[in-house]
Amino acid sequence: SDIVAGIEYATQKGADVINLSLGGYSDSITLKTILATASETAVVVGGAGNDNGETPFYPAAYEDYVLAVASTAISDTKAATSNYGSWVDVSAPGEVITTTFDGSSYGASSGTSLSAPFAAGLAGLLKSQHPDWSANMIQAQIIQTADDISASNPSHEGKLGSGRLNAAQAITTNAQ
Repeated sequence: SDIVAGIEYATQKGADVINLSLGGYSDSITLKTILATASETAVVVGGAGNDNGETPFYPAAYEDYVLAVASTAISDTKAATSNYGSWVDVSAPGEVITTTFDGSSYGASSGTSLSAPFAAGLAGLLKSQHPDWSANMIQAQIIQTADDISASNPSHEGKLGSGRLNAAQAITTNAQ
């Protein structure tokens, strides 16, 4: 209920992008309902989960409402722990990412909770450059301009989305 309340609050305040680096394997009609509303005006991004499995991970697996992000290593291969599946939309770096920690320190961490913010940041950048674009247009631009990484992931072909985010392509390619 706290997650639903947070999404509702962000939507009411006019958020253009909502990042959900959280989740689990239980489907929730309440969560799905609020995401249906939120996704009308905001790009909703979700981490695919970190169990090296193909089982849909929610809220990322709500295909009509959330941009699902898997995690990759520096070599563009699927990160060892990243979930995957036909429900994933795109991939982003997610191994050994420098981030903040409690106590005003920095360090490396890994997981789709680090990958999803890359996609959310790109969504925000696109919205800042194209304030007239809908959430669906921004999401489509991110998906369509990703770099295909299938050759590096033959055992996960079609299960890491359209590829790894490419911010430069996303901001310089005309929308389709």
